[in-house]
Amino acid sequence: MIKNLALLAILLISLAGCRLGSRAEELAALLRIAPVLLQAAPPSGPLPPEQWPPALKSLNPKSVYSRPEGIYIVTFSFFVEEEGLFLPRSPAFAPVPGGDPEYTRIVQGLYSYRLQG
Repeated sequence: MIKNLALLAILLISLAGCRLGSRAEELAALLRIAPVLLQAAPPSGPLPPEQWPPALKSLNPKSVYSRPEGIYIVTFSFFVEEEGLFLPRSPAFAPVPGGDPEYTRIVQGLYSYRLQG
């Protein structure tokens, strides 16, 4: 019984690692195209799905829009709440702690964000 539980735990950990590895690859691909995406995006407004490069489409966003501060990739939206990824236009971007949206740095040039409206 203990042997079976140990094997199950190892299997679950390895499957979780595969999922996280895949997500890391998707985010790395997004970072590679970020300079081109930021340059091509309008200063403000939606980016239509037909203009999304494959690295962006692979994230299955609900929508993507541009603002003067950067590009928002919406992965969750419910009424006025919103979550997703953020690509800042400026390398000097520094989020305000406790602000709305709230940003969490993933790596240099890529943040997750949460907008509570």
